[in-house]
Amino acid sequence: MPRYDYKCRNENCSKSFEITHSIFDEPEINCPVCQSFCTRQISKNVMFETPVDVEWEKDPSDLTQKSLDKFNKAKKRKLRW
Repeated sequence: MPRYDYKCRNENCSKSFEITHSIFDEPEINCPVCQSFCTRQISKNVMFETPVDVEWEKDPSDLTQKSLDKFNKAKKRKLRW
């Protein structure tokens, strides 16, 4: 199950903590310190990496050496977004 960051909305408290629950749940989370309502925080340091896809029209075993080299180089590279 995923872990979510929550922060207390009370200005005097502002405690941050993590809660584990299902992605489909939308629980009302209260602060463990002051029992005020908390909001889910969006993490700003998330990075996704995916391999670069190379498209070809036919079987990859039929590629020319130049195309095969391009394909192998692209497989090692990753996109960050």
